[in-house]
Amino acid sequence: MARNDLVRLADLNYIEALREQTRACGGTIIEEDGLVLLAGPGPHPILNYAVRLDASLAAGEAIGVMLDYFSAHEHSFTLVLRNGEDESDLARAAKSAGLIDLMSPPEMIVDKRLPDKPAPAGTELRPASDVSTFEDFRIVAADAWTTYGIPAEVTEEIFSSDAFLLVPHVEGVVCYDDEAPVSSALVLLSHGIGGVYWVSTSSVARGKGFGEACTRWVTNRAFDLGAQAVSLQASPMGLPIYKRMGYREAGAYRLLAMITPAI
Repeated sequence: MARNDLVRLADLNYIEALREQTRACGGTIIEEDGLVLLAGPGPHPILNYAVRLDASLAAGEAIGVMLDYFSAHEHSFTLVLRNGEDESDLARAAKSAGLIDLMSPPEMIVDKRLPDKPAPAGTELRPASDVSTFEDFRIVAADAWTTYGIPAEVTEEIFSSDAFLLVPHVEGVVCYDDEAPVSSALVLLSHGIGGVYWVSTSSVARGKGFGEACTRWVTNRAFDLGAQAVSLQASPMGLPIYKRMGYREAGAYRLLAMITPAI
């Protein structure tokens, strides 16, 4: 598949993952007039997103709708600029309106199954397919993402419902080291590809290969289920690991945020 096609499919998968996240935590999705607005249960920007789906929608108009909607809810929000489109006009309008740069995660893609590799000695990988493993997934993720400034209670809100991992197009895994949950990841299937999200390793268990084992598991699980490719948005810690595994960079997303005074 051509790179441009893969990048556009990755955009669609990423947006679908944001929809699924919003549904699972009881949020609201509004999709009309070339925009998708995803309002979560709280004001933190990791719970609220906006994406312009129609590049012909004027940037100033799009930003105005986003600001009106989220300010009415007193929520901060994250604007996702798609990797597969030139949205520099939207970036300029966002900056003029007071949004700040949050991060620019590299988009990484692999188009074939990764070589199988044993998990670290003494560990076990278990599919997150029941209430017990889902709870362990939640615990690991809530701890891991405090590294990037996301309060544990916010991540817990995202995974407040078992529905996130128990829908048929999402597969999750938890890595246990001597029966203790230490790492986790999930993959969401849509638009013919898989998207890896929420790769997490507990702060006391890093540097031991647990996150790589979970990433390899969900990546290959997606291919086993028929995905044509698998994408992910790399965190700073994950980037060198994914490169070593065989993922290649295919651009980057740009995330901007409007932060309410309460955050």
